[in-house]
Amino acid sequence: MKIKQHLSAGVAAASLLCLGVANLQAAGHTYHFANLASGNWNDLNQRQANSYQIGFSTGRPHKQAAYFEFDLTPAKGKTVTDCNLLIVGSTDYHISSVGPINGVFTNKFRVGIGAQSRLDTPFSVSQITTGNNIPNLYRDCGTPFYNEDLGYHLLTEGLHQGTLFDAFHFDSERGHRIQAAVNAGGKYILWARSENDNGNDGVNYIWGSTAFNAGNILNITTSD
Repeated sequence: MKIKQHLSAGVAAASLLCLGVANLQAAGHTYHFANLASGNWNDLNQRQANSYQIGFSTGRPHKQAAYFEFDLTPAKGKTVTDCNLLIVGSTDYHISSVGPINGVFTNKFRVGIGAQSRLDTPFSVSQITTGNNIPNLYRDCGTPFYNEDLGYHLLTEGLHQGTLFDAFHFDSERGHRIQAAVNAGGKYILWARSENDNGNDGVNYIWGSTAFNAGNILNITTSD
């Protein structure tokens, strides 16, 4: 079942206060990883640090995908049973009719969560978080055609104070990407990007003008 849950700003803030910048293990073998860094890559392979936006805006007219960095070391070697990503919202957004989803045009924005990079052309955490003008990085990391999603959520026009995105539903179909990352431990990247924007609306985006926030939390549940 897709995770569809909106959190109030108070809950998101409380999560941040409880977790701080450290990775903590909660009861039930669920690990909560605070965001270490975030930013955007656009379709010109340009990087912008310390923010997150997907889609088009007047300020960033080229298509954007957002990346989020986490350190999975505390869960290294564990068996993953679920994974989701909490992304704190902002007051800057615009969603119009951007389908199709399953052949039907809709006013819902499908946001997919992608793995660090496609398997056959891997990009490193360092390249994603510090690089710029790297050929094909946006294509091979930030687009669903080349780097398929692990899960997704549908958003509509309006304020999104905080949303949980499924990041495990398709893991077994995508080469067990999350499980492999947890097996290895260390730093890892997840992407958030639009999966149904036809590119005809120059102002169609979410999370605009949003600064880095350690309250963007990756939750990984394990069986051991």
